[in-house]
Amino acid sequence: MIGTQTVQALIGDVGVVRGLQAPAIGTILVFYALGAHLRPRVSEPTLALALLVTGATRLTHGGGGPANAAAVDAFGLFAPYLMGRFVRRRNAHARSEEARAAHADRERRRAAPTAAAAERARIARELHDVIAHNVSLMVIQAGGARLVLDTDVDRAQASLRTIEQAGNEALAEMRRLLGLLGEDEPQGLAPQPGLTGVPALIEAACAAGLTTRLQTDGDALPVSPALDLCAYRVVQEALTNAIKYAAPARADVSVRWRAGELELAVLDTGPDGAGRASGGGHGLIGMRERVTMHGGTLDHGRTADGGFGVRALIPVSR
Repeated sequence: MIGTQTVQALIGDVGVVRGLQAPAIGTILVFYALGAHLRPRVSEPTLALALLVTGATRLTHGGGGPANAAAVDAFGLFAPYLMGRFVRRRNAHARSEEARAAHADRERRRAAPTAAAAERARIARELHDVIAHNVSLMVIQAGGARLVLDTDVDRAQASLRTIEQAGNEALAEMRRLLGLLGEDEPQGLAPQPGLTGVPALIEAACAAGLTTRLQTDGDALPVSPALDLCAYRVVQEALTNAIKYAAPARADVSVRWRAGELELAVLDTGPDGAGRASGGGHGLIGMRERVTMHGGTLDHGRTADGGFGVRALIPVSR
């Protein structure tokens, strides 16, 4: 605790001379530092002690009137002290926000590998479903071609062409699996959704309170079942996030077919895009994994009007 002699020395050294006529620069600096660098439980008793010593000094030497005394107390003691307290609180708040952001960044970095591994496993199951669908189609078409091979050559040739196309798609998906995804137990063989299911997603979003509009441009290109599923999941996850953070606002979904490229965009109008601006969350990680696997790119972030946007560009080979 700062003693009476110390406070007297501080005040005497900063120019409280002959009745405390005016506060000196030193007084302002001392009491600013008192509020800015000491904890309130230390600075407040020190301030009170300084006031007592100032009052005693004023009585001993003859003050200069109540008005001059009040001016000295206000401008020489209280104002610098309160300014120092304000700066201390602002700095403490800034340090707290920095620590919170650093903690969130560490948590995001720690959770990202786990989320990516889980999403890769889920993608592996879905790709297994797609490949199983193609193989089943090949078996059925091969059986049909065998039955009509002697009686209907045209139908047999059509079945063989279907088998060839399905086989090429299955091989393409298997090549993407190699080196990208680990082994995983197959769970179910149900056909997976695609872009034809996007209107149903729009209806579900509207029913959930998010006014959603769908816009399509260009002529649709033939895509593999895996890419079709990827595009569907991107729209689905983006709308899920919009329903969670933006409803009952509005969202626009666009599906644009360009030369060798599919562009998907989901933009909402807020009101709380800040919760998704950091780039964290398993949903965004999963979308990026899917799009990257097909050689595409995914961008997301706040929009100029305070909403949130997700945009994916996926190459499509003819």
